[in-house]
Amino acid sequence: MLNEKRKKAKVVSFEIFMSGISIYGISMVVMQLCLPVGSQMSLLFSYFDLVACVIFVLGFLHHIVRENHRIQYLFTWGILDLASAIPFLPLFRFLRLLRVIRLTRISHSTSELRDAIRRDPSASLLYLMLLLLLLVYTAACVGVLWFETNDGAGKIVTGSDALWFGLVTVSTVGYGDLLPVSLGAKICAAFLMFAGIGVFASLAGFLLEPLRRLARGGEKQITARDVSAQLDELRELVESHAENMNKHLLGETLKELSDVEDEGEEFEES
Repeated sequence: MLNEKRKKAKVVSFEIFMSGISIYGISMVVMQLCLPVGSQMSLLFSYFDLVACVIFVLGFLHHIVRENHRIQYLFTWGILDLASAIPFLPLFRFLRLLRVIRLTRISHSTSELRDAIRRDPSASLLYLMLLLLLLVYTAACVGVLWFETNDGAGKIVTGSDALWFGLVTVSTVGYGDLLPVSLGAKICAAFLMFAGIGVFASLAGFLLEPLRRLARGGEKQITARDVSAQLDELRELVESHAENMNKHLLGETLKELSDVEDEGEEFEES
């Protein structure tokens, strides 16, 4: 029972992340359709749409590896997931909304979502940070391209340049081959720098944790969070057991009362 809840928590955390990517990808397609064809801003949104497609392909492969019923998934949700990840077919992108529907089918209420996040906080936090990083990166690149294009002396005036500048900035490499000139572009770059430092530092902590466990011989230190989760699971088991016992006692009591009534009716008839 506990293993099933942990497994469901991991699935829910992943589906929340993929639902966020779905909304993100659809937003990129809508922005492309609203912009003039061939413009540099439209080209930049097409790049971000391609990033969403790559994430969806990785999500499809993740399901293929983790699903117990692979064939059933492949010919149901799998076909739709793969179709929504095909580049250069904008209409298929709207199939990504099915991710949100799938999430509502897995978790029927917000309390179940909160419970799943609480059971697997590390994965939930990691997915949230990756999603926030993608959003900040996208907004910063769009802002830099917009401010630099409207500035006469701007040097970052193509979608590919904005994408490359954002990647160099968020990774804190800073080659210096592209520099923002306008004030707005510099502010966007500053936000991107701070986001990159925070997210990559946190990701380093997540990646180093398995190495620490390996160095300790695979042993996992019990933390207060682990103890709290175990206590919550124990409480749920006790409450479930007590509820079942109460139902059993109630059923026995009703049966005894029914037997007493039957005996009373037989006594009256005699």
